[in-house]
Amino acid sequence: MKLPSMIKGWLNPQIDPERALKSYASTGNSKYLTLLVEHFNLSLYHYVLSQSDQELAEDIIQSVWLKVMHATRSTNEHTNVKSWLFTIARNTLIDELRRQQRWQWQELSEHYLSHEPVEQVVSEADRLTQFNYAITQLSFYQREAFIFQQEGFSVLEICQLTNESYETIKSRLRYARNNIKSLLGTQA
Repeated sequence: MKLPSMIKGWLNPQIDPERALKSYASTGNSKYLTLLVEHFNLSLYHYVLSQSDQELAEDIIQSVWLKVMHATRSTNEHTNVKSWLFTIARNTLIDELRRQQRWQWQELSEHYLSHEPVEQVVSEADRLTQFNYAITQLSFYQREAFIFQQEGFSVLEICQLTNESYETIKSRLRYARNNIKSLLGTQA
């Protein structure tokens, strides 16, 4: 028996992140923060993990939620909670990479990328492993733009998150796709 869509919504209510953040800011009730964590924690973690290692990603995510807990005064100005959270995660990650002197600040040109297909580098691995390996070979900025796009952000939203121009983000995405195709040995 199928339930009408209106009744399904009653049984499984969708979270409104903006409302949850405002409610948390005004009441301090942890149930609203818990809703935000349940809704965004995994995607934030995957983004940070794609740019670092597991230990650093876990530390960054903890820092992000601590910053959210302490930023309740300024939460009323955020109309897109997802963008706000990813901005906090990105800035926290960059700060920590700089602190650890692991920050890669320059773009990698095609000259530095290995033109060997990933199949030769990752022998007998499945396609997902090959794809993940190809992503790790991208520069920080290309990988970041690509991951943000995979998280559902538009080019304009990525521009806002990174404080870069529209053309810069489009270029990074184009280079990322071309480099991934080249590394996977597919047609560019």
